[in-house]
Amino acid sequence: MRYTYNGYTISSSKVECMTSNEDVNSTSKLLRLIGSPFSPAEPSEVDQNLLKQLYYKSSRNRMAFLYLETMKRNELSDLSTLYNREDKRRADTNDAIAKASRVLADARIDHVVFKTIRPYEYTTADIDILIFEDTDYLKSIIEMRNVGYKIVANGPRSATLWDQRGRIGVDLYQQVAASFIIYIDKQTLVNNVKTIELPNHEVVRTLKPEADLACIIAHSIMKEQMYTLSEYYTFVYYLRQMNIEDFLNLAKQNNITHAAKTHATITALLHKVAHQTIPKKLQQILNQLGEENLEKARIIKNNFETPHKYHPITVVKSLAEIAKGKETRKSIAIQLVRMLDPNISKDFLKKLVDHAFRKAY
Repeated sequence: MRYTYNGYTISSSKVECMTSNEDVNSTSKLLRLIGSPFSPAEPSEVDQNLLKQLYYKSSRNRMAFLYLETMKRNELSDLSTLYNREDKRRADTNDAIAKASRVLADARIDHVVFKTIRPYEYTTADIDILIFEDTDYLKSIIEMRNVGYKIVANGPRSATLWDQRGRIGVDLYQQVAASFIIYIDKQTLVNNVKTIELPNHEVVRTLKPEADLACIIAHSIMKEQMYTLSEYYTFVYYLRQMNIEDFLNLAKQNNITHAAKTHATITALLHKVAHQTIPKKLQQILNQLGEENLEKARIIKNNFETPHKYHPITVVKSLAEIAKGKETRKSIAIQLVRMLDPNISKDFLKKLVDHAFRKAY
């Protein structure tokens, strides 16, 4: 099969050649070094300077702790200072997750931690919590402020509060949205909640793998407009736990099949290049949804560099699909009306431009 993008033609044989070429790029080296649930790590002797470069790459891809954990486990490099710092951050984050959830639970606010707790060794820049009942949203902000959280940002569908002790932001969501635009209907998540125990033995409510992955994929394209290796590892680790039909049904219910197809295509391609194989469940998803050739061609052309910026066409196609949903259509109409306010339009356009041109987040 051949893929054409912007006059640049790529054959599938080029991908096959790359999978057997030892002189692969840094993304593939990083993936081989860490491995996946379906392919063991390949901790062969690697130049120490390269290991440091791969650390910075893992940081840009929001999965530095997974990298540091692999280095420590395989005794490949002395990054103990960085590891100890990130390990403390991980412990502090788990305490902060538990604390925020406990405050809301004590106030009898129905909520779920989502897009935050990953199925691999992780640290996070912030904590995302979805409030299920619209009438509880303002109450949740008040309850958090009453126990010492400081509000630092207030958007149309979410607010950010600061946990001074944990030194981390807590994003409270009224809706899963970017500005006013809802990209996941939270009512489809209500029956996809589970309870888990954190490493600190605290219990919190989070989403089942199928629902959490759907939210992460939609967030990746609709809000961040970028694919990072943190999402790659979330996808491949969740595969073992997921029911594929439940995931596909959620994607269809929320009109994010194009986003899911794009994400699955890139994930499968990277796994193939790094490990010469595609996990069976991932192939089943591609069999159902098909492949997204625009982004596949672009990431091959860019030598599999990550983070990978989505093309505006991909974002627009995804937005056009989610606009089929009733709640999303209503939220888009609200967004257009609110854009008549110069302050709102200025802030929205600034964020849009920032997201379009940044190389990492």
